[in-house]
Amino acid sequence: MDRHRGGKHMSGGGNGMLGAIVAVMVGAGALGGLVGRFLGETAGRDRPAEAPADSPAAAPLAWWKHVLIGIASALMVPLFLNMISSDLIARIRGVAEDSGDPLLLLNLAGFCLVAAVSSRGFIGSLSERLLQEVRQARAQADQAAGAAAEARQQAGDAAATAGSALEQARSGLDLAQAQWIEEPDPAPAGAATRSRGLPGEAGAPADADRELLRQLARPPATLRLPAALAAASGLDEAQARAALARLQARGWAGCTPGRDGQPRWFATASGRGALGELGGD
Repeated sequence: MDRHRGGKHMSGGGNGMLGAIVAVMVGAGALGGLVGRFLGETAGRDRPAEAPADSPAAAPLAWWKHVLIGIASALMVPLFLNMISSDLIARIRGVAEDSGDPLLLLNLAGFCLVAAVSSRGFIGSLSERLLQEVRQARAQADQAAGAAAEARQQAGDAAATAGSALEQARSGLDLAQAQWIEEPDPAPAGAATRSRGLPGEAGAPADADRELLRQLARPPATLRLPAALAAASGLDEAQARAALARLQARGWAGCTPGRDGQPRWFATASGRGALGELGGD
């Protein structure tokens, strides 16, 4: 119960201190506005007249307008204190463990008086500084957005590069797993090898794929020429190349240039494992 009452009392004290802060700002602003008017009249008498006395530019503002301008300037003081990271208002109001320091109201009154006396310059400089901070925040946000877009682009490029490197690594692994026994070229380059099988039997696509994969996986030579594969499988060389392309598309066969520059074909690890599915030995 006592704690509850103490909390209510503290909250009421904080609200009362807030009312005192507003009263000090309004009073100091009004007083500063009048002081600014008096200082302006003194400066006007000391300067030579630049405009006729009856012109609107030479007519002074009414006293209540100076008071309103001074109060408006004083009410901007908390914004100014926040921009310079000052905790004057919080120290006056206090927190849960501290009831605040009423003597600091004098400091606040001094700030408000200065702002009200020089209201035109204070409002102009404060507005310019606020707009400058807004422009800086917008520029930082645009810079962060540009950096994020660049980072996304770099991430996409890195992912594409990683995918290409992974594909090359898989091809290299398949090639490394094969024995480097290169089959010699038994015929001149470009010589076509005719089919020695019956048309419609070994030339069927499924039979050709199975037979070529079996020939690729048969030792001792694991880097085979298309012409030699066609001759061993009883296929036309064009049919053998088409079957090799289908095996490569499935990932069952790979191709690498030989020492003479001609392509050599080999069975990949997944191709050797697929021999059972195709009915090979």
